[in-house]
Amino acid sequence: MNRRFSFNKAFWGLLFLLAAAGLVLNQFNFWPNVYNISVTSTIFTLFFLWMLIQGLQHKNFFAIVFALAFMLIQYNKIFSFFPINTSTILGAALLASIGLSMLFPKSHRSFSNGQFNQNYTDSGKKIFENESGNVLHFENTFGSSIKYVNTDSFEYANLENNFGELKVYFDNAIIHKGMADINVENNFGSMVLFIPKTWNVEFHTKASFAGVREQGMSEAQDTPILRIYGEVSFGDLLIVYI
Repeated sequence: MNRRFSFNKAFWGLLFLLAAAGLVLNQFNFWPNVYNISVTSTIFTLFFLWMLIQGLQHKNFFAIVFALAFMLIQYNKIFSFFPINTSTILGAALLASIGLSMLFPKSHRSFSNGQFNQNYTDSGKKIFENESGNVLHFENTFGSSIKYVNTDSFEYANLENNFGELKVYFDNAIIHKGMADINVENNFGSMVLFIPKTWNVEFHTKASFAGVREQGMSEAQDTPILRIYGEVSFGDLLIVYI
């Protein structure tokens, strides 16, 4: 178990314990009522802080901006900092997230000649050094997009989806050298990967208020191996075996 995974488990465990204690203490008026900040507001604040830290750690501007927006909405109702409504704050957060993601895109690196730079954790992103440019990169923001991978030397793909639906078909792809890797980033949307049922799929993804599901039956042997890394936040990643 890696340290980041342990930290997340500890955080959520403590948060649920705090929520349980807060609900009970609040019934007996033992919860300190400072500036009318309730137990619910405190719990949500801790969650938004965790969301902010995760966003900063992974350079996820959607998580960063929306965490700040949600905290502003919550405390603006208590302290009335600005005469601004919730829909305006969320709209501005959405536009700011898109703008920052365009101005400061993530560097998507792959591998070269089968030499891997093992700079990754078991759950989360995998980063490779790339010199050959042999990288498939599909990106979708809003709307719906369908991509087809037709290659006899599939090695690496980077898939990004924000507030939309991205479908990628790998049924006409052949894995090169017996192993391939996909790095996914799915924020507030749905991503569907159509994978040959003869591929052996390994999951190394990290999900935050999201789901990672499989549909269909896998008939995989030892090889070829497809490793899926990345993050799914407030969305859904579906693997369909065909």
